[in-house]
Amino acid sequence: MGANGGKSSMQKRLTLATAFLAFLPMFVLGDDGDLEKAIDKAVEILDRYSAEKEDTVPAEAFQKCKGLAILNVIKAGFIFSGSGGTGLVVVRKPNGKWSPPSAISAGGIGIGLQAGGSNVDYVMLLNTEDAVKEFSKQGNYKGGVEAEGTAGSEGRNLSAGLAGMSPITTYSFSQGLFGGVSTSDMGFGVEDDTNQDFYGENLKARDILAGKNKNTPPAVKKLWKALEDADRKTKITYENAQKNRPPKK
Repeated sequence: MGANGGKSSMQKRLTLATAFLAFLPMFVLGDDGDLEKAIDKAVEILDRYSAEKEDTVPAEAFQKCKGLAILNVIKAGFIFSGSGGTGLVVVRKPNGKWSPPSAISAGGIGIGLQAGGSNVDYVMLLNTEDAVKEFSKQGNYKGGVEAEGTAGSEGRNLSAGLAGMSPITTYSFSQGLFGGVSTSDMGFGVEDDTNQDFYGENLKARDILAGKNKNTPPAVKKLWKALEDADRKTKITYENAQKNRPPKK
């Protein structure tokens, strides 16, 4: 192939990439800036993945975490890939209770051998105070969520190492097909407008997570109940595992 042919082929690829990236935000992000919807999704995720079964967040890890970020993310790709979604963050108080939720969004773009799309639930365990502070920041910040290559109706991927070994442990549960593996940094951002619409107050994320909101919408109590149920189920599972653990030699 001549130089002009190669140049033309490259231009076509760049045009395709530009068109894909321009269309991507409309496809993966939509206009779902609604914290009540994010709470409903989080309640569903907590109920599904805190039960005692194979595709679940480990009980010990859940019991020891200092906070949670729960997101639903849509991934789409053909050579170029993108992801976007919404969710929430909560932190565990010293007394074991949970904070009100703060709305967050996530998005990322990658290049790799990928085709198809998937709907992925992320449960991110915040294991340290620094991790909690990172998700309490205003504005945008970077995370290191690894895109997994899971095929089938239900997939499970642990992308941040063993529980307790990392400030943030990320579990992803996929529905759909996303062929191939690539790594894409995912960016996160606090959704200030969504928080203001939900609480009716102009609050920073760190103030919400510290419980400084004056208004507590009914949906928050629904989330707290789901978190308490998850705590109860994982505590029973964890204690049973401790009892059945063979004695040290």
